[in-house]
Amino acid sequence: MAQLSRLILAIGYVGGAVLLLLLLTKSNVDALSARVGFTTLAVIVLGLVAAAGARLLYHPEPVDLWGWATLLIAAATLVLVLVEIWRDHSYFEDMDRTIVMVMISLLLGGGSLVLSGEDGGEAVPGAAVARRVALVGLVALGTMAVLDTSGVDIGSRWGGAAAVLFLVPALSLPFLRWASEDSGAGR
Repeated sequence: MAQLSRLILAIGYVGGAVLLLLLLTKSNVDALSARVGFTTLAVIVLGLVAAAGARLLYHPEPVDLWGWATLLIAAATLVLVLVEIWRDHSYFEDMDRTIVMVMISLLLGGGSLVLSGEDGGEAVPGAAVARRVALVGLVALGTMAVLDTSGVDIGSRWGGAAAVLFLVPALSLPFLRWASEDSGAGR
């Protein structure tokens, strides 16, 4: 594994040096600069999603399965986005597919963040229910995104309802923890 890591690092450094030379010496670098910028943005965003998923790998099953799914989808989405960015044209041909994959990756990353606060031995009243409701909202949003892209008319009402099912419980998690700490300190 160390040999493979060294090879990947060498290829990355040589590729980076070539890109840097092209950016500094080429006369018209607008398209290349845009591609490098979009690649950087994709790596940052999908890297954060993957990092959120990687945090779940240290949790017991079945939570770690969500982490593995997040890592797998984030990696596949990064490859898809990079292919679209570096393809020999100046526009995305199949924008729907790319947008849905990015959305599903972000939803999985959001679920990973919700689940990463879960500690096995900690008993915060209401936190388990809030996490489950938030995950149901995320799964509903992902399903609706796929159905909408397939041409099924879902309607904005259901998308908004699914978003609220995620948003309210996810935002309530830190407050549930703080309320639990305050009530435990007052005893």
